[in-house]
Amino acid sequence: MRRCLVLGLLSLMLACADEKPDFTGNTPIKINDFNKIFKVATLPISLSDTSLKQYTDTLIIGRKALAQFVPEAMVEQIVSKTDKKTVLHPILRIEKEQEYYLLLRVQHINSFEICVVVFSKKNKFLDYKVITEFKDENKGSRRYGKILNINKEPSFLVEENKMNEDNSLIYEKKGWAYTDSNFRLIYFDSNKKPENTKVINPLDTLPMNNNYSGDYGRDAKNFISIRDFTTANKYQFFMHFERDGRDCSGELKGIMTFTKNTAIYSEKGDACIIHFKIEGNQITIKEDGNCGNHRDMTCYFNNSYDKKKKSKKKK
Repeated sequence: MRRCLVLGLLSLMLACADEKPDFTGNTPIKINDFNKIFKVATLPISLSDTSLKQYTDTLIIGRKALAQFVPEAMVEQIVSKTDKKTVLHPILRIEKEQEYYLLLRVQHINSFEICVVVFSKKNKFLDYKVITEFKDENKGSRRYGKILNINKEPSFLVEENKMNEDNSLIYEKKGWAYTDSNFRLIYFDSNKKPENTKVINPLDTLPMNNNYSGDYGRDAKNFISIRDFTTANKYQFFMHFERDGRDCSGELKGIMTFTKNTAIYSEKGDACIIHFKIEGNQITIKEDGNCGNHRDMTCYFNNSYDKKKKSKKKK
């Protein structure tokens, strides 16, 4: 009898050991199990829409699974709750001394995006960035090509080339890197003519319950959005401006620290320093240091904006 009981317990333990984690997110997952489904990358590496097949796992990650490790507000920007057609696949994992990176394939109906999520070595979420998008309509085209090059730092360089009907080449190169608590644009080169496109505000849906949180601006292309962060005196912000028909433009996302009604943006490794002052419903922005990495060389972030009233939710 005792022997049967021992054998039964052993069988149960082996069955539990063989049971694979449920990556739909309907049950709790250990982050180490989650990380293991991402293949370890050997850098440098180049990824295109066709070469990704050898790296992308067929395993599907449920939105609820990602939300166990990434803040809900960030997950919502990667894949919305209402989006029932987008699918997440693991691609690669990049291990560094201070942090690690998980590359996700965000599969839409006619395209897919590559999203990079960064965690500390203690498995704390740090930041994310949708690096680029590959559209099905461009797949296999002889007149169009896009490659994502990831080097050992790592930095993420997206190279996009398009051949016009007159055989002239249009190119754009954008380099991104996670540094000083944020993904930053570290390289840009292009011969594209500027397009009159809508500015995407990455903080648009985030909470704004604290005293200075809100949207301040003149129009859809000249504004600063301030949102709640970890403590009462720290806020995250995103600002964008365009003057003189886009010949003068700039953009910056970061963290500001307030002392009473004044705040400062200053990050290690970034020569750009910006001072903010809020009086009543107006914010004044004054640039200090060298902010040339975030704007055109002939213009500055210096400006003043009025706070916009919160739009009332429809009942």
